[in-house]
Amino acid sequence: MTANTTRDWVNPVTCPFCGDELASPGAGFVDHIHDNDDCQDGFDHWRENIAGDLAGEWAG
Repeated sequence: MTANTTRDWVNPVTCPFCGDELASPGAGFVDHIHDNDDCQDGFDHWRENIAGDLAGEWAG
């Protein structure tokens, strides 16, 4: 596993939190964060940071 310290998601088949290759950019990402606590924590933190930038709740 390689660390991605920028948190820029530049490749949709690579996890922006750990750098691992994903099975797919959609469901593969969801499966990946459910199986990896560190990535789930990173995603939750990211989501908290942008929550105020979005009107209402988002479906993602």
